[in-house]
Amino acid sequence: MIAIIEKLLVVQERDCRIRQMEKELKDIPARKKEELARLDGHTKAVAAAKEQLKAKQAGLKKLEGETEGKREKIVKFRQQQMELKTNKEFKAMEDEIKGVGVEIAKIEDQEIVFMEEMEKAKTEIAEKEGLLKEEDVAVHADVKALDERAGGIERELAEIKATRETAAKEVDARWLAYYDRVFGARDKALVPLEDGICGGCHMKLPPAVVHDVRKQTDMVTCGYCGRLLY
Repeated sequence: MIAIIEKLLVVQERDCRIRQMEKELKDIPARKKEELARLDGHTKAVAAAKEQLKAKQAGLKKLEGETEGKREKIVKFRQQQMELKTNKEFKAMEDEIKGVGVEIAKIEDQEIVFMEEMEKAKTEIAEKEGLLKEEDVAVHADVKALDERAGGIERELAEIKATRETAAKEVDARWLAYYDRVFGARDKALVPLEDGICGGCHMKLPPAVVHDVRKQTDMVTCGYCGRLLY
């Protein structure tokens, strides 16, 4: 009995390692996705900053067009003013010209604000592009490391599974079949009995069960969780 348990413990040690490594291998694609999503976030931040700059440039161009249109309007007013015959008409036209000049001044103030914002936007783009380059290097290094880790796990898994199969062949078929069923549903299938308590579910077991475990003459299981006891 002791020999069977020892052999089964070897199988369980392999199975626990296999389960842990398969979980890590399964998690790697999600971890790679998270890394690439982080890089994508920086890429989008740069794109958004560039779009903001384009919007400012378009706004400035529009203001410059409005300014040019009003300057042309003043030129026409000046031409019309030369054809006026009375001082009253001349003064009225002059007031019109001054009014347009005030409008131009207001637009030019807006243009200055746009130009200042454009400079800030260019600085922001440069900073975000710098961060993007840094993240690009870091993310691709992390992704490469994850790919290498995946390859290492696959190789190690193949080796452990081979040793597991070898160890399993040395276990009594009845014990192995029961073990496999329990391990498929639990973290472990074979657990120690300590002070009458199951090492898996931590329930206090009847004295008769404790006695059977100590005798070690046959398979004994926990009546609560179904794990094998030793």
